[in-house]
Amino acid sequence: MTQKYWQCHICLNKMKAGSASFFGEIMINKNEQRQLQKEALKTLSIHQKQMESHQLYQLLFETAAWQEAGTIAVTLSMPLELDTAPIIEAAWSANKKTVVPKIVHHQMIFVPFDDASNLQTGQLSIREPVTDSAVPENKIDLVIVPGLAFTKNGARLGFGAGYYDRFLENYTGKTVALALSRQVKNALPIESHDQRIQEVLTIQETKD
Repeated sequence: MTQKYWQCHICLNKMKAGSASFFGEIMINKNEQRQLQKEALKTLSIHQKQMESHQLYQLLFETAAWQEAGTIAVTLSMPLELDTAPIIEAAWSANKKTVVPKIVHHQMIFVPFDDASNLQTGQLSIREPVTDSAVPENKIDLVIVPGLAFTKNGARLGFGAGYYDRFLENYTGKTVALALSRQVKNALPIESHDQRIQEVLTIQETKD
């Protein structure tokens, strides 16, 4: 039998047996991948990141999902991530409503966000509005999903808390992700609860 067959055979046997070690390997792989991704993103120069981000913004604004959306969910980005401020400003300029995530009682909700919103530091050291007034998920037309890495067919490596996977499990609206060149992977370690993104916007890597 071929080596490829044996690798697949061993994998299937582990899954059929419900092996804790098999899923432990996935988690270790994920955690290792997260660390690698964080290091890879740190190697992007400010200039390169700005150039790539600008291209991704333009791709987003050209999508039907963006143009048809009245309410858009987006994060208040951290320094390592693609800057979401231009996305939020573009939404406001187009008379779209924006909502941002907030963790309340160990669950992620989305709350209104505008230029008058008061912010605080939340449970995950992420900026979030003070209000706990949740916007129903069926009122959100488009969710711009953050992540550390993506594949072009929608697989996603998140930050490890699982909030977006749990939210997206029952969400029926549109989802999109903007992937910097260092975030695009051919494959990622995926578990059954991981939710795929409907559309992943990518570009070719730019050079300084």
